[in-house]
This record gives sequence, C-alpha cells and structure tokens, in this order.
Amino acid sequence: MTTGVANQLTLLPLSDCFFTAGAALVRSRSNPSDSEPDLWLPFQSCGNHRPLSSAVRRLQDPLLRCDRDLGWNIDWAVAFFVDHLEQKWDDAAEMLRNIRIRAQSFEDDGLRKEIPYRIFNKLDEVLFAGHLKNAVFLDISNLGYDISGATYTHRLGPDPDVKRISIILNSDALVRAKDVVAILIHHMIHAYFLVACGGQQEDEVDYGRLGHDVHFGKVMLTIKKLSAAHGRELTPLNYGHSSPKTCYLDDEYYSLRWRDELGQEDSEPWYCSHCHHNIHGPSTREVDKWYDKICKPLFTQPPSVREPLVQTYNLRSHSLETTHRGKLPPPPKTVEFLHQDLPILVEADKLNEYPSIAKAFSKAGNTRFLKLPDETSPDTVLRFLDFLHTGSYSPSPSSSSDRKPHAPIIKPRTCTTTETPLRTAMQFANLATLASFSECKTHALSRLTSLTTCTEDPVAVLAEIYRGGCEPDAELKSWARAFLVAAPGTTAVFRHQHEYQHWSHIDAVAATALSLLGFGGSSGAVGATTTEPPNLIKLENPALPFRARFLVVVQASRALENDVVTARAELEARGWYNLSVLALDECLCVLPSSGGGAGVLDERGLVCGACLHGDMCWRRTPACVGFEPSSSSSSSSSSSSSYHHHHHHSVPHNHNNIQTIQPAYSTLLDQERHLKTLRKEKERELAREKEQIKRLEREKERVKETKEVLELKAAREALLERLKFECGY
Repeated sequence: MTTGVANQLTLLPLSDCFFTAGAALVRSRSNPSDSEPDLWLPFQSCGNHRPLSSAVRRLQDPLLRCDRDLGWNIDWAVAFFVDHLEQKWDDAAEMLRNIRIRAQSFEDDGLRKEIPYRIFNKLDEVLFAGHLKNAVFLDISNLGYDISGATYTHRLGPDPDVKRISIILNSDALVRAKDVVAILIHHMIHAYFLVACGGQQEDEVDYGRLGHDVHFGKVMLTIKKLSAAHGRELTPLNYGHSSPKTCYLDDEYYSLRWRDELGQEDSEPWYCSHCHHNIHGPSTREVDKWYDKICKPLFTQPPSVREPLVQTYNLRSHSLETTHRGKLPPPPKTVEFLHQDLPILVEADKLNEYPSIAKAFSKAGNTRFLKLPDETSPDTVLRFLDFLHTGSYSPSPSSSSDRKPHAPIIKPRTCTTTETPLRTAMQFANLATLASFSECKTHALSRLTSLTTCTEDPVAVLAEIYRGGCEPDAELKSWARAFLVAAPGTTAVFRHQHEYQHWSHIDAVAATALSLLGFGGSSGAVGATTTEPPNLIKLENPALPFRARFLVVVQASRALENDVVTARAELEARGWYNLSVLALDECLCVLPSSGGGAGVLDERGLVCGACLHGDMCWRRTPACVGFEPSSSSSSSSSSSSSYHHHHHHSVPHNHNNIQTIQPAYSTLLDQERHLKTLRKEKERELAREKEQIKRLEREKERVKETKEVLELKAAREALLERLKFECGY
C-alpha cells in the first residue's frame, strides 16, 4: 500500500520474486529526472530487459574500424561545438532533458549498467553533431578508487584488437543515473577532441585533447549551462567527479580510499586521459575570457586558420616550414600573420620591441590575427619574419662607415652580380608603409641611404616606389628625388684598375660629352679623377638601356612625372643640360678590354679601342652590364661601329660634331615640352567637354521634370472640366 505523499518513505511491492523475499525501501520522486535516492537495493529486474539495437552493439564491437579525423585544430573544435549548440539551443536543451529522464527510467528498471550504451548515440547526435558515430569503443570495467574512467587514443586502448578510440567507464563511479550521464559526457568530450584534431601524440600532450584545460572547460561548461535551460543543472558534470565516501554498488560495500595526489600525473601514460575526482580546472570567467580572445575571431578569418597545421619561420634555412600546432606554444603566447590566407605563426614575445606591429594587432580587433598586404611578395614576407627574429634581414648591406647618408649613384654591373639591395629595401619599405610598421620602415630607409652605388636596374627601383600609379610615401618620394639628382660631386675617384680602363684619352670636346654619361676622363694613372653626370641624365640617355623603360614608368605615374620635372629643373639650374647628352652617339669610343690589352695611340695620343671591347661596356654589351638591351642601345651599337672607322681618319672633326648635335638635342627638348603642353591642353579640353555633357544632362533632367509638371497640370484641368460638365456647372 502507499500513502500518496511525495518524498515520504513507502512500502512498495516490486514483483513476486522480490515481494516474497521482503520489501524495498525507496524514496518517491517528484521529478522523474536525476533522482537522488538515499538507499539502493541491488537487484536485477525481472523480465524487463530491452533488446540492444545494432547501433548500441557497434559500441562494443572490437573489430569495427573508424579512423575519422575532421582535420581541425583544437581551438576551432571548441568554436564549432559552441556555435553548433547555440544555433539550436532550445531544442538541444529539451532533448538533453529527455535523455536524462530516459536514463533515470533505465535506472528504475535496474538497467543502470546499460545506460551508457543506450544514451551514447543520442548524446552524440544532440551535443556533438554525430561526429562520434562508430568512432568509439565503449566498455565498463572496475578501474579502482578515484577515477571516473579513461579515454584512450586510437589503437592504444586496453584491448589490442580495438583500433578505435576507447572509452572505459569505471563501474565504481556509476552510482546514480545522473552520475552515469555526467561521466559519459565527460569522456565523450575527450573523444570529440580526438576525432576533431586527430590522435594524441607523445609530444602533443599539452595540446589538450585528453586534458582538462580551457578547451575542455568551455565545452563542459556549455553543456552544463544547456542542462539548466529546461530543468535542473547536471551538477555531477565537472572537471573531476563526485565520489561519495560510502555507497552501495552491486551488493558490495566500498569505503573509498583517497589516493595520494603527489606525483600522480608523472607516472601516468600519455595516450589516455586521467580523470581523477580531485581535478580543478580554470574558472568560468577565465574560460570565457579565453574563448572570446582565441576562438570567437576564428569565424571571421580564412578557413586555413582552422587547420591543425601552420607555417613557422626557420631562421637557419630562412624559409617557411609546416608544423603541427600541437608541437608549438599555446595560442595565448603566439600571433599569426596571414599572407594570401596562409597563416604564419610567430611567438608573441617577438613583438615586444616593435610597438607599431603590436598596435596593428589591436587595430585589427585585438585578435591574434593580422593580415599582411596580398601584393607583398613571399620573399619580402620572409625578410619581414627575419626582421622580427633578428632585428634585420639578410644580406646585411656593405657601406662605408664614414659616409653620410646619400642617394646611390648608378654604376655598371658585372655579369656575376645578382643582388638587388635597393629594390629589396624598397619592397620592404612598401610593406612597412601599407601595414603601418614604423620600425620596419625606419630600417628600410636606413638601408636605402647606406648604399653608395646602384649596380642593379634603377628603373625597377623607381617602379617599386611609384607602382600602381598611386601617390607613394612622402619619405620614399624624398629619397627618389634625391636619387634622380644624385651625382658624385665634382670628381669621382677610381679605386680599381679595371674601372679606370673604361676611360680613354680623347680630345677635350669628346671628353666633355663622355663625362656627361660617366665615361669621360683625363690622362693619368690609376686614381685619376673625372666629372660624372647625375642619375637622371643617365636614365634619359638613349645610349643606355634605361630610357625606353624609364619613359614607360614615368608615363604610368603622375607623381613620378612631377618629380622628374622637379629634378630636371634642379639639374638645369646646375648647368647639366647645357651640353647635349646625345653627343655620346657621335663621339663615344668603344671602351678598352678588361683582358689587359693596350689601346692603340694615334698621332695625337688618343686611344682607339676598335678591337678592345670591355666586359663592362654600357653601350656595346648592355646585357653584360645586367640590363636588357633596348632598341635605342642596339641602334647606338651600330652607330658606334661606323663612328669608330671614321674616328681613325677624322679625329679633328669631333669638336664640330658636338657643335652640330647640340642644337638638334635642344630642338628635341623643345619638342618634348611642346608635346607635354599639348597633352595638358587636350586634358583640359576633355575636362571641359565632360563638364558640358554634365550640364546638358542636368538641363535634360530639368526639362523632363517641367514636362511632367505640365502634363500633371493639364490632366488636373481636364479632370476639373469634366467634373464641371457632369455636375452641370
């Protein structure tokens, strides 16, 4: 008989087999979920076993194979889990409540040991989006004192035949239905990380798959919050688990002995979880702060940041290498640069000396991720990483320590020279400008001003500054203007024999013309001096392989065009344009050979190097100098050959040739100025025509509006007339 009062001890008949032996004391439940009885009479139900489904039987199949690996990093695994539940929060809360009620009903039927098998797949579907299906081998065993169970990585469980993830629950800890649910969820979280991030490795223990840090904490606390949405909170779910000192389990009485905590982690294997009762994880506040900083930004980043592999910089080989995140420092101690959606991980303490880079991360949303400009070349990115690790980038510049900062002078380049320090520094400066890295920009400018000569392609250097037709950085523009007008000064001292051999003893007029291009000279031994023209004159001269490409770059950038006009005006004020640089085509003798052959002296003592073409010759062999030959240089080569034959017989006419060429070049300059004036007039005329078209369009709109107003007025008057007629007014 029963009293009908809730929470009152009542004598209940269980069945014939139990009632004949006596009665059972139980506590009636007001809530069918998560009951908390004081006493458990160990018994097996009579005839109420339900057959296990095929899905449940697969949980105990030792031969079933499943090597599922979602290919995620552990941060994204947490972010996905939280987002998955938040999108169906109410439905998931209701389904979790039903699972707990069902677990309680199994306990009431004496099927407490079957609860894990019967609710596993449903928990997987509701909480883990079905990712654990067929991936876990589940078993129950007596594991001893104070652990809830153990989760083993692939192929390393207690049963050698099992190649899947193994979850072994401790039968001693499965006291009540809610304990069973909580402990099962605890170990399913470990299994979820093994499926999402791959199997545990010995050198990746700190990664967190089988640990109880912030990753486990966020998933566990989210489920705990979900359990309280439509019912009572699942209190046994925690980092550790509750172990009452006294309980009845399977007709056996246990008084749990607490294990010594000292050294328990050191002696335990790396391939399984260690879920003791006394584990204390991070607080809810710490977990939420970590999640907002590390996991939330992943939704707005490229999918590549969700993968377990990431690029890292190898300082020794000066290259990027692929590394698993589990072998690297944890995310709070690192940052990631994104170049063309490729994540590059760098330790955060590398930014301590570069406040502008740290500030850029703050401006990007105070996240761990910072996007580098896509137009930056991979080589420049490597130099940037080298700079972060060493404070500079290789190769280091070679410059005179006593030289004041100045723009370099254009010089010929040998065939063996392949380095481009100016262009490299300019690319580094462009990256620093676009990303607002002031320390990088300062370093790049110091590189630019420390170089004394430009033996690389000067047009490519200028193209880097004025690329895209946009206004370049003010400091880079200042350097470019200084580069255009840069000259060695009044004299340039030759320090090597092969450099001096490029200068011949020619008459005074020819020497003046050659000096405008850096090829003039005077008699004397090594160490003689000569006047050398500025860089702009070298770039504009048709005898050198720069002019055609230089004009293309100037035409593509209005900013460069303005700087060239300014530089030309400055050089004209210095008197550099008083003599035509085109005189070189008529009076430049072929340079002497580097093979050591002597030039042939004519009766005036002038060198004639017809058969002594030098390796460093700018005119005859531009490819050897390091630049592609242009049409102008090809034509000048043929003219040089014809001139050489004439030079043997008519050297005294050189002065007259110079006087003849000078007016022609002046005429060319006038024509160039005239063309620029015409272009500007055409541009102004085009602008006026565009403005006139806009005025006509506005007038057309006004006419259209007036027409609509008149039509509306006419329609209204017609309507009034009709009303008057119908009303008889």
